Amino acid sequence: MELTISKLDTKRHTGPQIRNVVMKNAAKLQTMTKTNMTRAYKKGYSKGTTKESTDLTLEDGGMTAIVAPHTEYFPYIEYGTRYMEAEPALNPAFQKIKQDFYKDVMDLINK
Repeated sequence: MELTISKLDTKRHTGPQIRNVVMKNAAKLQTMTKTNMTRAYKKGYSKGTTKESTDLTLEDGGMTAIVAPHTEYFPYIEYGTRYMEAEPALNPAFQKIKQDFYKDVMDLINK
């Protein structure tokens, strides 16, 4: 991915174009993560707190996006414990959106 990003010609590809790709894919990641949480978290103790705490933060002038839940127990749900099976929501969404992001960056480069 770093090699692809280094191919971006700053004269042809403006900051707003790149930021739009970052924002579009980050928003898709947030939405897909929340959808995955709705599907995965079906047990009786689920109140939707982790899903509602999942937010999108932009940094570096919109060049970096962070999608993350903010409950202290999220890693236990995502990865499981020795007592509880994993109920992944963020990683499957990331694996899908990563491919979309790569395609969008390549489309921008090849314009």
